[in-house]
Amino acid sequence: MDLPNKQKVLGRTERKADLMKKSKSSKSRSKRAKRSQIIDQIPKRRIWLFRFIALIVIPIVFFSLFELTLRIFHFGYPTTALVETSINGTNYVRDNSDFAYRFFPKKLAQEFVPLQFKAEKSKDVFRIFILGGSAAQGIPDPAYSFGRILDVMLQLRYPDKKFEILSLAMTAINSHVVLEIAKDCIGYNPDLFIVYLGNNEVVGPYGPGTVLTPIFSNSSLIHLTIKLKATKISQLITRGLEKLNLFNPSYERWKGMKMFLQNKVQLNDPALEITYRNFKDNLEELNRISDDNNIKIIYNTVVSNLKDCPPFNSVHREDITAPELKKWDEIYLSGSALEDAGEFDEAITKYLEAEKIDSQYANLYFKLGRCYWQTKNFTEADKSYKLAREYDCNRFRADNRINEIIRNAAKEIPGTTFLADALSEIKQHSPHRIPGNEFLYEHVHMKFEGNYLVAKTILNQLEPIFPDALKGRKTNIQISDSLCVARLAYNNYERYKIRELVLNGFIKQPPFTNQLYHLETVEQLETELDSLRQVIQDQDSNHTVNTFKYALSKRPTDWLLHEKYADYLADDNVHKYQEAVDQYQFVINTIPHDPNAYVKCGVVLGKLGRLQESLDQFQQALKINPGLAKAYFNSGLIYQELKNTDLAVENYEKAVLYEPTHSRAYNNIAYIFTQQGNISKALATIERGLKATPNDLLLNYNKAMILYQNGRKTEAIAQLQHALQIAPNDAKIQTKLNEWLTTDK
Repeated sequence: MDLPNKQKVLGRTERKADLMKKSKSSKSRSKRAKRSQIIDQIPKRRIWLFRFIALIVIPIVFFSLFELTLRIFHFGYPTTALVETSINGTNYVRDNSDFAYRFFPKKLAQEFVPLQFKAEKSKDVFRIFILGGSAAQGIPDPAYSFGRILDVMLQLRYPDKKFEILSLAMTAINSHVVLEIAKDCIGYNPDLFIVYLGNNEVVGPYGPGTVLTPIFSNSSLIHLTIKLKATKISQLITRGLEKLNLFNPSYERWKGMKMFLQNKVQLNDPALEITYRNFKDNLEELNRISDDNNIKIIYNTVVSNLKDCPPFNSVHREDITAPELKKWDEIYLSGSALEDAGEFDEAITKYLEAEKIDSQYANLYFKLGRCYWQTKNFTEADKSYKLAREYDCNRFRADNRINEIIRNAAKEIPGTTFLADALSEIKQHSPHRIPGNEFLYEHVHMKFEGNYLVAKTILNQLEPIFPDALKGRKTNIQISDSLCVARLAYNNYERYKIRELVLNGFIKQPPFTNQLYHLETVEQLETELDSLRQVIQDQDSNHTVNTFKYALSKRPTDWLLHEKYADYLADDNVHKYQEAVDQYQFVINTIPHDPNAYVKCGVVLGKLGRLQESLDQFQQALKINPGLAKAYFNSGLIYQELKNTDLAVENYEKAVLYEPTHSRAYNNIAYIFTQQGNISKALATIERGLKATPNDLLLNYNKAMILYQNGRKTEAIAQLQHALQIAPNDAKIQTKLNEWLTTDK
């Protein structure tokens, strides 16, 4: 009976609540109306000003103050290409090894060849900066770059004049990076920029074929990104992401050109037009800032190997049908068979038939070029080789458009911009005007002979732009290539070392292993090495020493020459270790910020039995570069020799932390565990190493040995058979395998 009364009470409560809501809503509307009236009374210009301040000014002020605070507390690393340092009260400028972090993930960052010069330029000094990528740097050996040869030429031609040739070239960089380097150089009064640039426009930072940075098509966005990356806030964010494992590059270490293999860019790709436009814009900006600061520029056309460098990656046209592809394959294989049989005219006929089906396959044009060359039709050979380069989808070589842009940039500001036509010079000296292995090691990196011609071409452009006071002071000496060879100690020992590096560090690695006629290239280089080895053996033992001593008598302050001489003296076949230490010490005193010199010196001190001094050198290297794997590894070797296995393992582990593919470090850790009887840890360490470098011969072999010595013969034999697949001609592995198989029976 009470239910209806309760319902009445509830009803009244609900109505009261509704009234309260309506009242609140009414008050709210009233307040909004009043605010609206107030806002309406404020001039629209002022409202937009408030919005601008709130959305733009306040964030800018906040981030500026935050950036300033980080800089006051010296957070992070300097981002300019050059940094200043004081030595005995004198201001010097040196290269900044952290500069590349703006453009590369830290684990992939490249470096300049170390340099150091006085911040204040003397009036009698002519200061030149060389800008560009690895070809400008002088890879495979910067000691014999065109910049170094040019330095010798200027020393011979103008013995009373002081020249500073300062190379700020770096592997894998392009015009986006070079422009920033040039801006950093301006503060140090350069007289001239020498620019050799263009091979990395596609695969370098922000290019369509890169793995180094995000890919942007808008140049303004690229420039903004580069500026932001120079801030301390950007460094703070990057460090935070790394700590949280939210920023991990695709690669743990630099793996050279093979990192870019999957990033194919075809000739008809719209991204190429963007690349050309960005390159043109960057060179125009370089011209502008140089002209504003009264700096001359010599541009170089870029040389690439046409005759002896097959394409790295060939792709069929996108719309080719399955029947067309089948027919193309049949014709192509038929042409290849005819070519192999020496029937070059018939092969050409087949290849041209295949071209009618697909005219975009790069390898087809290279084969055509080879056949035209054999039939002495060099005009058609040249055209075909060029098409092979243009259609190559891994664009590691500057194409025709790149050189066209360079030529136009050199004409842009008469009196400021000049052209050294290196390409034409090398073509003129090449058989039938087609560049090949006569002047290049592989695709773009030049031999001494090629760098000599580039330097000579630059010198011819350089002399007319010298100040009047300098023009009348030159000698009439004829600067031959042999004279430059002698001044830089480019002897047979150095020739051998460089060719060995090219063979094992380049040609035997991807993407070169993907090229046509790869085995032929390997055999040719191995033949060259055999010949050089014989020449060195036949020479008087003092011959090489004398070449270094002569060069040093002419260039006594050349630290690279001292380092080259030290490397030779430290060779285990020469073993003049104390003399090597003296030479390395000169390098350390001249370029004290180069960690590699300390490591080399430490290694030789270790060979002399001066173990504590050796460790001290490695510690000095680690103070400069705390992530230098070879310093940790060599420290591990010393501790192992001192029987301090705990510290040895600790240093080896740091070596593999910073260089995950350091197979010798894994091997040495495994050896220590084996000696301690901890077989499970030894095998686990080798497995870690094999995960990082599955085809490492040493790790595969030693895993087999550990398994065999611990009674696991079947597994050991299988492991050794796997090692033999990696190195089929390894006599040591074959002998051991035969021994085990015989014993097992």
